[in-house]
Amino acid sequence: MEVVTVTGHHELRWGGFAGLGFVVLAAIAVLLPGLAPMLTDSDREITTWISDSRTQLLASSLLWAAGAGLIIWFAAAFAEAIREREERSDVHLALLAGAVLVGGAVFVTAAGQAIMAYGEAGRDPGLTLAMFEGVSVLNSVIGVAATLPLVAAGIGVLRTHLMPDWLGYLALAAAAVSVIGAFGVFFTDGAMVAGGRLSAMIPLLASGIWVACTSAYMVREHLPQMTPMGLPQT
Repeated sequence: MEVVTVTGHHELRWGGFAGLGFVVLAAIAVLLPGLAPMLTDSDREITTWISDSRTQLLASSLLWAAGAGLIIWFAAAFAEAIREREERSDVHLALLAGAVLVGGAVFVTAAGQAIMAYGEAGRDPGLTLAMFEGVSVLNSVIGVAATLPLVAAGIGVLRTHLMPDWLGYLALAAAAVSVIGAFGVFFTDGAMVAGGRLSAMIPLLASGIWVACTSAYMVREHLPQMTPMGLPQT
């Protein structure tokens, strides 16, 4: 006969599912509108892309808004696991506070993107371009917000050995990439321009890889397991 035993806490497992959900929603949200133009592209290219991708941009905004809640859920479960192993440290608080900051920034950026796309048909093109620029800058500045929870997560893993050390180092590497990407706000041309491939997409990819790996570990290690149990002797 087999019985089901649960290893770890349900909260950590469901937090892992939330993290995987965020990664899936983020990937769809990025791919749905297609490759976005850069701030260095012509005004016509930008406004045409917004007009042609209006529906996809609105759907993408909803996915990002939902993802904002999932990333906070993921971080809350992860922070609680760290707190249980190192109660005297404030690392878990930094992780949770940073995740709330990131979730809020993601939600605000999603709302800005939705506003940009919603009324583009009857709006002055100059205003639409200004909104596109604002969303692009926000996408880069989010990297600063992401640094706090990533560094806290990396330190927490390396201190508590809650997970393999390589996940801690991966979090610290993602934090470094995020900080570098945020400097895109100082560039007005080239690949590092705000919201561009290097300043926004690479940091997002690095953070997404860490969230996906950590979430998979949380789910895999804390799913119910079937344990064989011998029949009682007669």
